[in-house]
Amino acid sequence: MAYRLDQEIIEKLDSMTQFQELTPRGRRNILSLLELLKGEYGVDLSTHQAEMFISHLSGTFRRLDQGEPAELMAAATAGQIEAFGGSGIVDQMFRDFCRITGVRFPRSEEEYLKMYLSTLLLRRG
Repeated sequence: MAYRLDQEIIEKLDSMTQFQELTPRGRRNILSLLELLKGEYGVDLSTHQAEMFISHLSGTFRRLDQGEPAELMAAATAGQIEAFGGSGIVDQMFRDFCRITGVRFPRSEEEYLKMYLSTLLLRRG
């Protein structure tokens, strides 16, 4: 993918990896997702959006590494994801991300990631 990420985003990931808030594998996975979002789906994140998303993803990978996935979200919140008109594209983004990285997410983490992806799509328009 020819997309080049904002230097501030790269520096944030480097800093988080240096201070062991993120593993090198987690860093690669986040970069893969950001590149996928831009290159395949045209989702161009502002630095602020990317930082929030990175913070969420680093927490996700930290919980996965520790074997402590997030709790399932409330049905009402999960329903908001389903109500989003682009839920099919969110599902495809998630499948693409899993295929590219080889990461298998517990259902709870999948729900939260899809919620964030839905939010990014809503803000894109």
